[in-house]
Amino acid sequence: MKKLCLSLLFVFWCSPLIAGAHIIETEEVYTYEKFTEDLVEISHLYPNLITYKSLTITPSGRNLWAVKLGTGSTSILINGAHHAREWMTSTLLMNMIATYAEAYKNNKLVVEFDPAILDDVSIWFVPMVNPDGVTLQQYGLDAFPSYLHPFLIKMNEGSLNFKRWKANLNGIDLNRQYPANWENLKGVNNKPSYQFYKGREPLEAGEVKALVAFTHEIKPEIAVSYHSTGNVLFWGFHQWGLTHTTEFTQDYYNIAEKVSKLTRYKLEEPASHQQGGGYSDWFIQEFEKPALTVEIGSLIKDNNLPLDAFPDIWERNKTIGLFLAECAKDHQH
Repeated sequence: MKKLCLSLLFVFWCSPLIAGAHIIETEEVYTYEKFTEDLVEISHLYPNLITYKSLTITPSGRNLWAVKLGTGSTSILINGAHHAREWMTSTLLMNMIATYAEAYKNNKLVVEFDPAILDDVSIWFVPMVNPDGVTLQQYGLDAFPSYLHPFLIKMNEGSLNFKRWKANLNGIDLNRQYPANWENLKGVNNKPSYQFYKGREPLEAGEVKALVAFTHEIKPEIAVSYHSTGNVLFWGFHQWGLTHTTEFTQDYYNIAEKVSKLTRYKLEEPASHQQGGGYSDWFIQEFEKPALTVEIGSLIKDNNLPLDAFPDIWERNKTIGLFLAECAKDHQH
């Protein structure tokens, strides 16, 4: 009996279904190092389904990883952690990748969605657009060489507490760097700062420049940019150059409305002062295709979301990648 129990325990522990489910530690602070480690591990677990590559190297030597899930020629793109303190979006996207891959391998549905869609549509993820900023927000000055400390403290308005940090290591707010109404952005800082500095020109930040080039490379049918504050789903961009009576706009709204129902986030078109400079704004304007900005959690002032917020966030968002992959496939017919 003891031998049988040990055998069953071995089977349980080594099962790919169980192993995949436990790769992403969602109850811990999700660091760049853990993200990279998880990426290597899941790509080894699912070598025929997951590949990854570096889009660029950040100013502090970290990789901007892009992860491909699926084998379809059509694609969608989902990104997270443009803002340093919003790293829970990276946890979310990596958990999405692991869950979908596990379900695909075991021929299991994710709620009502079939991961077999990954044969037709690949989901590209860029889970951590701002790895330097994330590292600074989580570790503080100790993670960086001392010669940078005065510059970082100055951008942080003299504070040694970096929990509120949103920008990249050069003090540029990455989600105010895209060339869509950039020149008219409101409420921005005029010098490098922990938040709201839009830069001297669009695409100044290497992380943004690389993500723009990559988006042009894969030409996704739909894009989603994950952020973390407000429990709201934004759609639309007032300068897209399309009227609200077009077939595109109606189709776009239908997708946004369904995502709102699946996630239980309120659907809003952003106010004029919120429009421009962001990834979703740029994608809509550049490609005239649907893009959404998802704010996954409650309003938290000057900090990251608490770890205990993740279970509810996961329940709201876990099917979104597969749903949008289905939308992308339908769009091709």
